[in-house]
Amino acid sequence: MAKPTVQTKLATPYDAEIIRISRAHGNDPAMIKAIIRRESNFRPDAHLVTANEDSRGLGQINVKNTQVLANLGIDPDHLYEPSYNIEATNRFVDDIKKRYTRTLDIIAAYNAGRVIKTETNEYKNLSYVTAVYGYMTMYQGFA
Repeated sequence: MAKPTVQTKLATPYDAEIIRISRAHGNDPAMIKAIIRRESNFRPDAHLVTANEDSRGLGQINVKNTQVLANLGIDPDHLYEPSYNIEATNRFVDDIKKRYTRTLDIIAAYNAGRVIKTETNEYKNLSYVTAVYGYMTMYQGFA
């Protein structure tokens, strides 16, 4: 029996959809997969509720951003459906790419809504950015 490669060990049930949908949007599938890993660890039923958030599904789309959801054509009632949430995650990234072009800025803005830096020019959400970028590097070539 063949020994599993690093890539097969990193496989998820959502890889084919992540690749298909990300490519259709012109997004890097490795970045989308990395965001999803950090946001939900590939749990389609993930749900986070705080005073400012009601985030759902693989990409943890915040349904309290009702105007943003409406502008992007995202129906919050379908966010627990993996394919729909992968599509929604890509739509958010598409919207962010209208304002930012650098990969690290896109990752930071996905988490915070915008790029926020400290006085020393580091991302305020540096641990998030570092984690996603690390996963992204690990996933390069999976698609």
